[in-house]
Amino acid sequence: MKSALVFVTALAAFGQASYDIYRAPGPIVIDGKLDEAAWRQAPGAGDFHFNWFQAGVKEQTVARMLWDDENLYVSWHAHDRHISAYVTQRHGPVSKDDCVEIFLSPNPGKVRNYYTFEINAIGTMLNRCRTDWWTGPPTWEPEGVQYRTTFHGLPKKDESPQDDHWIVEAAIPLKNFARDAGHIPPRDGDRWRLNLQRLGGRTNAQASTWSPLAEGVRSFHTPEAFGWVQFRNRPAQGLVRSAAMVEQGRELYNRSCTMCHGQNGTAGDRGPALAARRRYLRTSDRDLFDAIKSGIGGTLMPASPLPAEDIGKIVAYIRSLRATAIDAAVAGNAARGRQVFDGKGRCRECHMLQGRGGLIGPDLSNVAAERSFRFLEEALTKPKQNIPQGYQPVRLVTREGRRIRGVLKNEHNFSLQLLDSEGRLHLLARDEVREIEYENQSLMPADYDKVLTAPELRDLLAFLSRQARSQEAR
Repeated sequence: MKSALVFVTALAAFGQASYDIYRAPGPIVIDGKLDEAAWRQAPGAGDFHFNWFQAGVKEQTVARMLWDDENLYVSWHAHDRHISAYVTQRHGPVSKDDCVEIFLSPNPGKVRNYYTFEINAIGTMLNRCRTDWWTGPPTWEPEGVQYRTTFHGLPKKDESPQDDHWIVEAAIPLKNFARDAGHIPPRDGDRWRLNLQRLGGRTNAQASTWSPLAEGVRSFHTPEAFGWVQFRNRPAQGLVRSAAMVEQGRELYNRSCTMCHGQNGTAGDRGPALAARRRYLRTSDRDLFDAIKSGIGGTLMPASPLPAEDIGKIVAYIRSLRATAIDAAVAGNAARGRQVFDGKGRCRECHMLQGRGGLIGPDLSNVAAERSFRFLEEALTKPKQNIPQGYQPVRLVTREGRRIRGVLKNEHNFSLQLLDSEGRLHLLARDEVREIEYENQSLMPADYDKVLTAPELRDLLAFLSRQARSQEAR
């Protein structure tokens, strides 16, 4: 008994993860896409821990949670270059496949009363109810769970060269936990214990947890290591940022803030340009809200007398000044957009995305966090006025008569480096080049509005607007 107590104490001291679960601002469609604004703005739970890692590649999982009066919403975005799943039997051994799990303990005072939801990549689920009151079989049938996976309903999922991620999205009715939870629905500030897992797969099998396990712990089924979550009865700051709210914020800003800052976010006599790339604009909505409400000590920034609702609108406007595509609510189907990207659009021939694709164009893996939606749209439909450095198209003839076309990566008085359309890098001395022609038009097509149908272009933009590594860290 004494050794067991020491073990539990060690787990408690190991440092469980923690997370605030914010209220969903509106309905969430369970379709395995995660394209609602609520998911985009919900904070990520943080990096998973590879407790028993020995070899292979650590592939991270981005998890998020939300809630309303009816459901707990959970999503997993699993980075995975080798996705496989074959178990289709309800309550089957899904842990052999690529799968994710959530273990829930609604009563922190009885952490060993917990519920499990384990879902593989093709949508087979296994449930257990490990509580002191459950007298049924080892498996359990929760009520009303809705869930979808990227490969939902397929008879099997074999590994594919196109694999790079898969998603699980679930809505779990809170009534399933009424026997153990203090309140259903939860009240603001209520705390539960839970852990999120990922495991399985034939190649580079993953075994990771959101809340870390202490050295020596060999099982996910260790409630003492579950993390802590706290229910917040409000949306995450900045979750609802409609066009109307931004416009109201602009009017409030121009009426209240331009004695120091410039009109429409430009520089003023006593304050900087809020539309510029400055460090403070990369802080959270809460930081901006507090700076406006309370002022900034040691500076000319005073506290604002405006009500909290109006300050929130100003925050929405300031954030919109530097908003990137990932912050925008974009129409279109991102899943269909991926097909256009890989197929008719031929984008991957030139552009790298998540480690796969061509090298002649810029890597697009984080483009939605670096560029605005307007930039993406114009890049596809308007000729480029200026060609970015490193992408100057050239044609050259070597001294031996070899003809090469590609983009100029570097050029000096005595040498140049050229990347051809096959992705080969040519390092040439100046005296090896007989002729060189600098083309005045970018290799990037600007007629996608003519090559693609309107729905195809919309879907492609929706897909590109979701390509952001920074989204995963939020």
